[in-house]
Amino acid sequence: MRRLAVRFLFLVLAITFGLSASAFANSILYTFSTSSGVAGSFMLDDSTPFTISDQGLFASGGFPPTPFVEYHAFSPLITGTYGAYSFSGVGGCCFPSGLDILDYQPPYGSALDQARGDWWIERSTVSGPVLNGRSVTGLSIFSYLGPNGLNGPSFTPPTPIHDAQHFQYFVSYSDGSQESGGLESLTLVPEPSSFVLLGLGLAGVFVVKVRRATKVGVSDRVLP
Repeated sequence: MRRLAVRFLFLVLAITFGLSASAFANSILYTFSTSSGVAGSFMLDDSTPFTISDQGLFASGGFPPTPFVEYHAFSPLITGTYGAYSFSGVGGCCFPSGLDILDYQPPYGSALDQARGDWWIERSTVSGPVLNGRSVTGLSIFSYLGPNGLNGPSFTPPTPIHDAQHFQYFVSYSDGSQESGGLESLTLVPEPSSFVLLGLGLAGVFVVKVRRATKVGVSDRVLP
């Protein structure tokens, strides 16, 4: 019976993982909050591949040159909210469009000496319903870091430097107005499948422990 229960549990986990993966594998949800008190969220399609858009050595004066690689995910699909506004679109409000990542490599010589650093930037052209006479037309998120702040391309935002110079947002509207300032947070939200699998796994462990405890209790009552 225990083997049958374990097999059934694995079957449930496999089916759940398959359904969750097919539903959520290509979408990553982010939430953010701004220094002005406006919060929002956006979702990117992580099936968009990264390509190398530039690479080489950054050199300045007599300092040792610093190797760098710039990665780009061109025009990932995006949907989201900014306060009471909603929007959808693709990367493309500025060049380079989409998710752009600059990664300096060790030994960081010139990058450190010249105060250069890595960055993680999402730029998007969007559209949405008109609210109070305008709609959101663009969203950009900027995270500037030290030269050792990243290690290759990732849809996961890096740990930010919390000041308005390094951690910024920019929103444009259809009436030509703009909003910008410092960010307070940028968080990647775990996909729902992770929570489902974790819950089922814990439930499975609980069931096995209960069954073992029950068998031990029965044995104690039977033995003289």
